[in-house]
Amino acid sequence: MVHIVVRLLVPLLAVLLMDGCGLRGPSVPAEEPRPPEWYTTNVPLMAAYLETLPDAAIGQTLDGILISDGRRWFEGFTYLGQPEDLPDGLRVRMLDDGTRPRAYMWLDDGSEPYSLVACSEPPFKGIRAVKLGDGPYAWKSLQPEHGVVFTPCMPPTWLPATRPSNPPPSGNE
Repeated sequence: MVHIVVRLLVPLLAVLLMDGCGLRGPSVPAEEPRPPEWYTTNVPLMAAYLETLPDAAIGQTLDGILISDGRRWFEGFTYLGQPEDLPDGLRVRMLDDGTRPRAYMWLDDGSEPYSLVACSEPPFKGIRAVKLGDGPYAWKSLQPEHGVVFTPCMPPTWLPATRPSNPPPSGNE
């Protein structure tokens, strides 16, 4: 009985935590946890999309990518580019959803793990990363088999000194 209750509560708490932290993208509504097949099908597509963003797209609003459930991920986000001097095998693309920048990260197969740093300030305090698709991500270091994760707490040197950003939607118009 306890196992069933915990199994039902953990995804709900993860969604509530991410919503409260502002980590959910504007085109991704809260819903029940996605099945493993969703990640297997869509995360490689999203990683490929992120990897193909050209430098010419920096500062541009993205059209996003259509995935298997009919949703368009990254739509309306502003592309901020990628940091320089990354460790071998670490892939990072920085996007801004209109509320704050995020670093989307993944590792090439065979790459060394990449240590993640916990955010130090509210509302993200203690969060290291979130699995793409809004799954909870509890590891302290990113491994190649983990797929794509994102974090709003990246090293300050990753962000350009001047960055284009979409203003957050006001909802009052």
